[in-house]
Amino acid sequence: MDSPSLDSLRQEIDAIDGELHGLIRRRADLVDRIAASKPPGGLALRPGREAQVMRKRLQTHAGPFPPAAVYRMWREMMCAFTLMQTPDIKIAICRPHDQPGYWDLARDHFGCQIPFVANDTPAQVLAAVRANPATLGVVPVPIEADSAPWWPLLAGRDATLPNIVARLPFLDMPNARARGISAFVLARMEPEESGDDRALVSIEAVSGLSRNRISGALAKVGLPAFTSVLDQLAGGVHHYLVELPGVIVDSDKRLREFEAALELQSGRVAPIGAYAVPAAVRA
Repeated sequence: MDSPSLDSLRQEIDAIDGELHGLIRRRADLVDRIAASKPPGGLALRPGREAQVMRKRLQTHAGPFPPAAVYRMWREMMCAFTLMQTPDIKIAICRPHDQPGYWDLARDHFGCQIPFVANDTPAQVLAAVRANPATLGVVPVPIEADSAPWWPLLAGRDATLPNIVARLPFLDMPNARARGISAFVLARMEPEESGDDRALVSIEAVSGLSRNRISGALAKVGLPAFTSVLDQLAGGVHHYLVELPGVIVDSDKRLREFEAALELQSGRVAPIGAYAVPAAVRA
């Protein structure tokens, strides 16, 4: 049997391209119908659902086509559909001049359609998100060496304060600048479960707390063991960023029990968000 000609193979690719484009238009029509069934306003963002979709695509992918390219294609589509539903959405990015990699993290996650605005500091990003409910923020993940930690501000009670709702990168990109950096996404919405998540809880205390004391208090109230604890001192007050499995919201009664178990003379415990655990590509 003769091998198919190059022309016939290219014609088959053209037919597949047409089918793909038709499916994208069909998906867009479904998104339009979903948007029409929702109340007007609000941010069309589902971080937990998006993480579930991406995990499934990556877990079921096979063949020579790069998994990172599959990720970018689906992220680009999902974010274009988000823009369709929330036309005024913007991304405020903390991208200091000497750290361009944070722009790459945001682009790989939010695509090339949603407008980006560069900011020099996390405080500027937080202000932008607080000023507009349709603005998302991208800020560096906190480290011990931070001289002016931004995350304790999220523990306040003001209604304009956002939550952490995602962690970047969800999948490492092979051509990203400044490999090894991570960022949090801020949004004025409650975090949602994806099935594999990490909750972020802030502890404010006048006097220092040991890891053992925090661990014991978590166990006492039935909360899972922490996966990490970050300790930072600002203005003479100790701030602890505790990460633990799951999604924990302010209404969870265990938080108040945890606060009591810590026996804080002055201070408080507050959830400040959660994120889907980044995906791992099968070898």
